[in-house]
Amino acid sequence: MRRRWAGPAAGGWKVSAWALACWGLAQPVLAQPGVALPIEMQAIPAGYFVMGSCLPVVGLRRNVAQANDCRTSDVHAHEDEGPWRQVMVPAFQLGKTPVTLGQFRQYVSVAGRDDLLTPDFLSSNAYGDNAPVVWVSWQDAQDFIAWLNRTQGGGWRLPSEAEWEYACRAGGRHSHCGGSDLPALGWYDANSDGQQQAVAQKAPNAFGLYDMSGNVWEWVQDCWAESYQGAPKDGSAWRAGNCPKDRRVLRGGSWGGSASAARAANRFENSAAMRSHYYGFRLARSLKP
Repeated sequence: MRRRWAGPAAGGWKVSAWALACWGLAQPVLAQPGVALPIEMQAIPAGYFVMGSCLPVVGLRRNVAQANDCRTSDVHAHEDEGPWRQVMVPAFQLGKTPVTLGQFRQYVSVAGRDDLLTPDFLSSNAYGDNAPVVWVSWQDAQDFIAWLNRTQGGGWRLPSEAEWEYACRAGGRHSHCGGSDLPALGWYDANSDGQQQAVAQKAPNAFGLYDMSGNVWEWVQDCWAESYQGAPKDGSAWRAGNCPKDRRVLRGGSWGGSASAARAANRFENSAAMRSHYYGFRLARSLKP
């Protein structure tokens, strides 16, 4: 069960002051300006992979071009997961885990972002510093990244959707990130006890990444599209700037979602301004030329 929220009494403290006290931030703690935020990054080698799902049947129309190449097809696949195609992904770095509450609250403390500490944020993040931070929008993630780039060197960003799936699959072709045994790999509705769980408790994939399937949906850089038709094949984000209706992509499934939602190929989308107790993010970093 998720913890019930008890807010400040009417006429009491401002939410910001009360939130800081609840979070232990009334006095300077954790990080100070100029102190590096500890984030474990994993080197992801360059390589090719086949992105998406093989769809021998698309709606009521047979996709002949794909059917000829399909050795197997995923009964859970959606039309937005195709057409599958080969993508080349350059080397980059990816966070070993999603950004944690402990990491995010250092940002809140140092950057003076106590405006983020709303009742919804606090009630959704009541599970310890090692749990993934949630109740963050795509834009909140961009603000965090901009702060990192100002204070800890450049190159920080969200991964592209292609980078995310490439890192998830880690050279394999399993249903989920790292294998087909989801209970051993991630947290979802059947084993999460109704809440996000501390990171890195389940098995990593072959690239050494944790929680790629389940725990929290992860924002990626790309704009949403209904299929991969016309998508770039160089690993870059698709229409990273001006998005129709400002819809962005999320990947990986969550603690409250099904095993199917946590599949390696599954895609989801929402407004860049949307916050949810299912939504978090993972950092990527470009390599210096």
